[in-house]
Amino acid sequence: MIKLITFIFVIVLTPGAWAYTNFIGHSYTSCLNCHYNPFGGGPINDYGRAVSATAISSDTFTPDSWDQEKLAYTSGFLFRKPKQDWLRTQINYRGFQLVRNPGSSESEQKEWINMQFDGRVVLKFGENDKFIAVANYGYAPLPHPKPPGKEQALWRSREHYIGYRVTPKFGVYAGLMDQVYGIRVIEHIAYSRTIPQVAQNDQVHGVLLHYLGDTFEVGAHAYGGNLSQEEDLRMAGGSLKFEKTAFSHHRLGASVKKAGNDYLDLVSYSAHGRFNLKEGSALLAEIGQTDRKTQNGSDDRTSRYGLLQTYLRPFRGLYFLTNIEYLKRNLELDDYSVRWGPGIQYFPLQRLELRLDLYNTRNFSPDSSTPDSWMYLFQTHIWI
Repeated sequence: MIKLITFIFVIVLTPGAWAYTNFIGHSYTSCLNCHYNPFGGGPINDYGRAVSATAISSDTFTPDSWDQEKLAYTSGFLFRKPKQDWLRTQINYRGFQLVRNPGSSESEQKEWINMQFDGRVVLKFGENDKFIAVANYGYAPLPHPKPPGKEQALWRSREHYIGYRVTPKFGVYAGLMDQVYGIRVIEHIAYSRTIPQVAQNDQVHGVLLHYLGDTFEVGAHAYGGNLSQEEDLRMAGGSLKFEKTAFSHHRLGASVKKAGNDYLDLVSYSAHGRFNLKEGSALLAEIGQTDRKTQNGSDDRTSRYGLLQTYLRPFRGLYFLTNIEYLKRNLELDDYSVRWGPGIQYFPLQRLELRLDLYNTRNFSPDSSTPDSWMYLFQTHIWI
């Protein structure tokens, strides 16, 4: 009884589990296993909910009388198995405490950021969810610092699209979605997401074609930008991503993207790999380059970035992280930046994720010397 009370108390007052690219360590090479979006992100399907409850989250607070079937049963919305097959709803919250320059009496800054608060609805019909319609509406935080003279809606559609699996291997999706490019890591500040502009608020309206072969996966995405923006700001173009399974449990791939508006043209390309280190542990790596050209040539440059992440899982529910990033913002200059740090990701029980990350950023320049910057984030994530 005490365990059950603790279970309910923590569920109501704190955060929850999800599906990330490092879960290749659990032998899930394709995001389509657990997500309605074939390249991950957004709502997870019934199988994904069951996996998060029975394999990802810790069972420390689970009542002794609950078996794996009971856990899977309670992974549904409102902790019960859905009574119908055509409608799924989800609520998702993510927030974190951000501390810059911790320990400094002069420059330490603390703030709580509500990163996400989304309501999600999925309509699905046909065998194996052949037809789907997804709507995801939620809170969008203002950028830090806020651009002068610019306003951004606090609430917006994060994604809305329809999908049709022509065959179990081939699907067509149309609407507002994340761009298909690189490794979709959860860290929106990662250089591999900000430099090619595929971060949290870079969704686009377009058409996505997805093919899942026996040993490979490919996505082709054509888009006209985000139609909620003014026409001259919409980044229209396309992207292509290919991944090949290697040695049964690993994925090697490449991505390319070309997009532009009236002021900016971007061409990005990357090589990436996701590696299964067994027992839930994984390694993620990506190296890429972005060619940026502005209308008046005032900010033309070619940037190069790199990402290396390790996830080590000592036991169910707990992951030790190491994050290393590299950025050379302009290849014509000698300046470059390195950001690194350890982290801990813990799923005490289903629907609850706690995460602590420490980041150190060092800028290297032959012409100047700047002190290292430090920050840490304590993140909580709830989903129902």
